[in-house]
Formats: sequence, C-alpha cells, structure tokens
Amino acid sequence: MKPTDDLKEEHHAVKLMLNIMDGICIDIESGKEVKQEHLEDVVEFLKVFVDKCHHTKEEEYLFPAMEKEDIPGLQDIIDPLLEEHEHGRRNVRKISEAVSGNMNSDDLSTIVNSSRDYVELMTQHINKEENRLFPMADEHLAQKDQDNMLKLFELVEIEKVGEGKHEEFHKLLHSLKDLYVRA
Repeated sequence: MKPTDDLKEEHHAVKLMLNIMDGICIDIESGKEVKQEHLEDVVEFLKVFVDKCHHTKEEEYLFPAMEKEDIPGLQDIIDPLLEEHEHGRRNVRKISEAVSGNMNSDDLSTIVNSSRDYVELMTQHINKEENRLFPMADEHLAQKDQDNMLKLFELVEIEKVGEGKHEEFHKLLHSLKDLYVRA
C-alpha cells in the first residue's frame, strides 16, 4: 500500500459523508426534522476524521515530502489545496456554531448553506488530489519515503485521532447513510 492509497481510502469515507450531508440538507429544506445528535456526529467527523486525521497526513507529511522533491508545477497544485483546506475549516466552524445554536431558521439556513458549500468544495478538492497530486506523489516519492510516510500516517491515526476511532467513524457513516443517502 502507498500513502496515496491510504488517502484515497479516506476519500471514500469523506465522499460518503458528503452524500450524507447532501441528504441532511434535503431533509432540512423539506421541513423534516434532523436529529441534533446526527448533526453533532457530522461535525465531529468533519473536525476529527477529515481535518485532524486526513488533512494532517497531507499537510504535515505528504505535501512537505513532495516539496523536497522539487517537482515542477507542484506549488501551483499545493497552494490552492491548502487554501481549500482553510475554506473547508471555515465552513465546518459555521456548521458547528449553527449546530450548537438554537436550531432556529437562521441556524438551519447556515447549516444548509455552509454544508452545500463544503460538499461542492470537497468534491472538487478530492478530484484535484486524486487526478493531479497523487499521481505526482506516486511517481516522484521514493519507495522508502512512502513506506516511512505510511508509518507516520498510522501514528497520526493513533496519536491525533485515537485508537479505534477510525472504525467508529466508519460505523457512524454506515448508520447515517441508511438514514440520509438516497439511492
């Protein structure tokens, strides 16, 4: 397994969450009640799985390793990706504040608008990484560097996320999928 394979596996989980968020938005817009705890679970997933785990692997390990290789055109890819990480964090903060609010019409509107923006942003972001960045990493990073990076990725999961938390998130995704993802 390569580090990019690990990141692609995480992208599958993120894409499922984006579908769940879309379903939640549809329910809110149609006047259906969405459980507060489901919204809190979504926020936790976005803060911990996506940001603390996935983005940490990219920002602290993958991007710097690639930058050491002096790959032509790399900065033109990485700089916008980093900006998109920040844009995503701003959306998650807005969603989080709204979820911990009174859940009035303003809060629900913020949840829907920020979620839709996040879904669109991350869909395009994942596409850029998988079609442009990851092939560059696979081509330019030495095998020993990739092997070492995988070990560092495991440490991120244990030390920053917590042992067993990845599995908990996958269970959460599948329970929310059954409630919010339309076939």
